[in-house]
Amino acid sequence: MTTLLVPDKTMEQDVLVQLAADILRSCSSIYQTRQAAGITPPTLQPGSTTAFWSDSSAEITTARTTTLGQLSRLTALLQGPYDFLSDFVAANWDHGALYAVLQSQTLEIMSASGGCASLSTLSAQSEIPEDELLRMLPLLRCEDIVREPENEIFALTAVSELLIDDINFGAWVEFQYGIGALAMLASSGLC
Repeated sequence: MTTLLVPDKTMEQDVLVQLAADILRSCSSIYQTRQAAGITPPTLQPGSTTAFWSDSSAEITTARTTTLGQLSRLTALLQGPYDFLSDFVAANWDHGALYAVLQSQTLEIMSASGGCASLSTLSAQSEIPEDELLRMLPLLRCEDIVREPENEIFALTAVSELLIDDINFGAWVEFQYGIGALAMLASSGLC
């Protein structure tokens, strides 16, 4: 049985409880504003679109930005300094995986295969060995860039569809990671 957390005087001093209450208030504000404006809720399912992500409502934009800041702070508090810094640095692996997938046209292969493809198909068509794809694609799955509906079957999400559908934006993202990858190589003396 789940018990509802009712704040008391001791909990008012607890940063985690206060932050959770602030996040709940922000999300409630977003929900009410979204409902009143008739804006569909966000989802990362392929093909999804919503005005929620645009700047159509200043109130939603402000509440969304506030909530994201609160969530970042909550993440740091829940992880602690060591895990927070480990995750912060590990983002380079995620960025490298995205860059490799963009360079190899792996997302386009998924798209051409009806939105999902097996690991063996992706490997054969991208010319990236399966073991390397198995290190990259799960990193992207954790970030909702791809999904894995079945073991070793990878599929697009709304995020990866954007990278395919908006060629200019996809190129910009790839360029940003390319610059970072080149800078890392240069600083390591490998380039």
